[in-house]
Order: sequence, then C-alpha cells, then structure tokens
Amino acid sequence: MSDDEEIPELIEHDSLPVKPETAPPAKVPLTIITGFLGAGKSTLLQYILTAKHGYRIAVIMNEFGDTADIEGNAVANAIGRKIDVSSTNAKSNEALSEEFLEVANGCLCCSIKDTGAASIELLMKKRGRFDYILLETTGLADPGPIASIFWHNEDLSEDILLDGVVSVVDGVFGLDQIEKDKASGEVKESLRQVACADIILLNKVDLAPVEVLSKLEATIRGINPVAAIERTIKGNIDLGKILDLNAYSNRPEFNTTEFAAESAKHEFGGAHDNENIDEGHNHNDSCSHLNDITSLLIPLPILSTSQHEAVDGWIRSVLWDNHIPGDTTTGADGSSLEILRCKGVWHTEDKRIFVLQGVRSLYETSEVATNTDEPPVGKIVLIGKGLDKSVYNSLASIVS
Repeated sequence: MSDDEEIPELIEHDSLPVKPETAPPAKVPLTIITGFLGAGKSTLLQYILTAKHGYRIAVIMNEFGDTADIEGNAVANAIGRKIDVSSTNAKSNEALSEEFLEVANGCLCCSIKDTGAASIELLMKKRGRFDYILLETTGLADPGPIASIFWHNEDLSEDILLDGVVSVVDGVFGLDQIEKDKASGEVKESLRQVACADIILLNKVDLAPVEVLSKLEATIRGINPVAAIERTIKGNIDLGKILDLNAYSNRPEFNTTEFAAESAKHEFGGAHDNENIDEGHNHNDSCSHLNDITSLLIPLPILSTSQHEAVDGWIRSVLWDNHIPGDTTTGADGSSLEILRCKGVWHTEDKRIFVLQGVRSLYETSEVATNTDEPPVGKIVLIGKGLDKSVYNSLASIVS
C-alpha cells in the first residue's frame, strides 16, 4: 500500500442478531377410547363430534372387525357423512390423508381399518388443525397392546404423547358382562378393558337401577381401584375429565381411591419380618380379588440406593419374566402372573422421587421434581393376574 492511499476507517458494529432457536412443537396427546359393544362408545363420539365444547379433537374410528358397521353408523348419521377408507396400501394412504372430515364444531373425523398407527402418521400432516387425538378401538379389543404401540413408539414419539385409556362401561348390562367373563375362567376383553383404564365412564346411569350401579362400581373397584369413575348419560361428559390425563407421564394419584385409607395400615418404620407383613396384609384390604384379575398395593419406605436398584430389578422380573425373583414355578410360558397395568411412586434417602408407569411388559421409571411439603409416602400398585400375598411379601422383603 502506498503512502498516498488512506487506510480505511474501521467502524464498530453491534453483534449481528442471533436467530432464536425454534422450540419443538408440543406433542399431541392421544387418548384411547375402549368399551364393549353397546356400552356407548359411539354415543360418546357423537357427542364429541357434534357438541359445542370448544376442543379441537381429531377422532379416529377403528372399523376393523365384524361390528364395524354397527358401531359406525350412528356416528356417520350424526355428522352427516360416512367416511370409509383403509390404510393398508399407498393408494388408500393417499385417500386417508384427504378424507379427514372437518365437522361443524371444529373437530376432525376419520374411520380406518387398521390398528391406527399408519393413520396417525398421516393425520400428523394436518398438524395445527387439532390439539388432541382420540383413537376408538373395537368393542372386542384389548387396550393393553394398543397402548404399547403409542407409548415410546420410535416413529411417533416426537409427535405423539399417550395421554391415557378411557373405558366406557354399560351401566345396564356391564355387570352381567363382567360376571359372565369372570365365570369363563379366562381374562377376557371386558376385564382387560377395565383393568387397563385410567378413567372409566359408567354410561346409561339413567336407565340402570341404583343397586345395580352400586354393585357394578364395587366390581370395577375390585378390578381397578386406581381409575377414576365418572357416571354419564348418553356419553355426555365434561371433556376436560378425559383429556390431558397425563396418565403415562405424571405422578400417579392414589388419594382418590380406597387404597389411600388402606395404605395407612402399612407402615415400614424399620426392619419387618414376614410375620408382621402377613398381619398387615390380607385378602380383604390391600389385595382386591375378582377371579383372575387382582389389584395389589405394596407400600414402600424411603429407599436406600441399593434398595432402589433392587426394586427396579424386582419390577423387571415381574413384568418381563412373569414371576417374582427366585420363584421358578411361574414363567413367561403359561405363567400364572401377568401384569396388565402398574403405577407407583417412591422416595430415596438422597431426597429424590421416582415415578413408575407401566402397561404389560413395557414400563418406565423416571425422576420427578421434589416437593419439600410432601410426605415421603411410597407405594406401588399392580393390576393383573395371579397377584397374591407371595408377590406382596417378595417386594416387602427387599425393602424392609
């Protein structure tokens, strides 16, 4: 550079603005609606698709099975159009993508002939037009495997959050159905639907005698004592009670069940021998029986690190191997122990809180925020087949 050339003056500039990171879109809650044929699922869907409730819900009606036409016609009449598409191949997938009908109250509706996963992948292309997804199952469906499809599904986990399972029970004929299934000696679908439910809608209560409803509620409590029960007429319900359940992500709520009073009877102040455990547990309190479906509450003390690890190992054995640790008389092939649903919460000596959620063999334990005002009360609730005092004593022995 020559002496005649001036050196350009450098001008200070503020730092260039940094584009803020875009937060990932919130996951869409998915609720599974189950219930035996005639219980009132279709009536509930009619209400959701026609009432002015203010929610934007995508309703997927599963029409797989012999009862498809029966269950779907009433809803089709209510919305004024029958949507009948399949998602079994590329051509029909394209049709499915176009055939989600927006009804007058802002909800979306579609009928399918598969398990629902493919249709939901296509539904997510219309994201922004709905805030919730309701997936109806057939009356003969076991909701456990369906829930497993959408909980921690690698293909859907970024978009979908399994919110919970809603089971519709017939207030008039539900008791007869459950007792019939109980007498068969098998764990049939009506029992599994109640066992896996996070909330139960007892429908047609205006048509059922009071004494029948009372006995039916007691029977349901014997199968699933941790699910809330709501009485409905023609499926009408405040949708806030069946949406945003967070049943697979939040800390389980046990205080609204009969287990709250029973759990106070079981305190683990220190080492307990089997005799004391037996005295605090019998078939009339924290273990409720109905044929092969049982529900069992096991209180937990504040756990040491080794006890926390032992509890996790115990859960793996019960859920994955279908037997309690050290018991070789039961197993996955023809096992007498089968867990349909489990929930729990416990505290550790280092002031941490863990929550358990599980359906069938799939489970998750996660740490949650601590609350200094919350009493350190821990418990696990198991719902399934083959639960008895030996299961209770097995876990109690490793935490005492």
